[in-house]
Amino acid sequence: MAIALAHQLDKYRLRLQNSQLGEFFRWWGGELRALLPPAWRSRLLPARRAVLLKLTEEALEVSVFESGDQYEIGLFPLSEDPRLHQQKLRELLSERELLEAPRELLIPEHEVLRKEVVLPLAAESGLSQALTFEMDRQTPFRAEDVYFDFRVLRRDREAGQLRAELLVTPRGGLGQTLEVLAARGLKPSGVDVEIDGVAAGVNLLPADLRFRVVNWRSRVNWILAGIFVLLLGAVMLQSLWLRQHQVEAVETAIEDVRSEAMRVQQIRQQIDDAREAAGFMTTRRASEMPTVKVLAEVTRLLPDDTYLDRVAISEGTVQMQGKSQNAQRLIELINQSPVFESAAFRGPTRLDSRSQREIFDLTASITQQGDD
Repeated sequence: MAIALAHQLDKYRLRLQNSQLGEFFRWWGGELRALLPPAWRSRLLPARRAVLLKLTEEALEVSVFESGDQYEIGLFPLSEDPRLHQQKLRELLSERELLEAPRELLIPEHEVLRKEVVLPLAAESGLSQALTFEMDRQTPFRAEDVYFDFRVLRRDREAGQLRAELLVTPRGGLGQTLEVLAARGLKPSGVDVEIDGVAAGVNLLPADLRFRVVNWRSRVNWILAGIFVLLLGAVMLQSLWLRQHQVEAVETAIEDVRSEAMRVQQIRQQIDDAREAAGFMTTRRASEMPTVKVLAEVTRLLPDDTYLDRVAISEGTVQMQGKSQNAQRLIELINQSPVFESAAFRGPTRLDSRSQREIFDLTASITQQGDD
């Protein structure tokens, strides 16, 4: 039902764009944008942030397109375990806040058949369906054997013709690529074609196979915008009602007094918050050992055959993760220090097959005996 509704909306949108009213709005908008400074015109462009996926014979390349720039954020060799890739990809996208961003698969130009077709201008509202019927005549494929999309190149209103570029790729080749991505927990929201290093701006993937992006932040913004409109309407109605009863002057005076009181209350609250924050930081500094001293003691205690991958210091404890030739000896060394006590492993040690060292994860409490 959602797909049918989207097709119907696209049909109405195309009709509006091809009408004289649509041409007027395009001309009017272009004239208004031309009057603005270049910096303002760039700000009016919609912000777009997307994850770009490229699959080569050896690896999966993951890039980010943001504000007109593209940069790589990950390279995953296909020889590695897909389940490991799935976990790494989710952590990578979550860390960069890209879980709700659209995911576009870019395929090279040589995997796509491109052909310019000429159709009646009246067919633009149902151009996808028209190209489906013309597929076996325009290409050596049947419509059910390919994924396709199109780009409108030119509209000749005098001749009543529409020139469009048809882009076609076999389902078998693209299906294998989609299976590789699915094994790594990635379902693209679109499949675009990279032509001369630039995306063509099409989507070869059918609507039922696309990853639907649910942008909760955008939905919340729309909800807040609706609430704002309702509140704005309520305020306007209230203002009209006040004018009718001739109490606008009294209401303005009351609002001024209320705003002044709120400003005084805010200043008072800021002073109280600043005083409380200053006292908290002073107490915190006096009760905890400096982090530099803790790190210096850790450096002094650990032998040369031990190195750390991670150190975390918080709330009177230190957590150390790393590798050592003799992990059991670390407990004794750390407990002998006047700075630490109650050292213990968080879990069993493991042997690293690559470095032949024991992988450990231990914690210790920080005492105040080492303070000067």
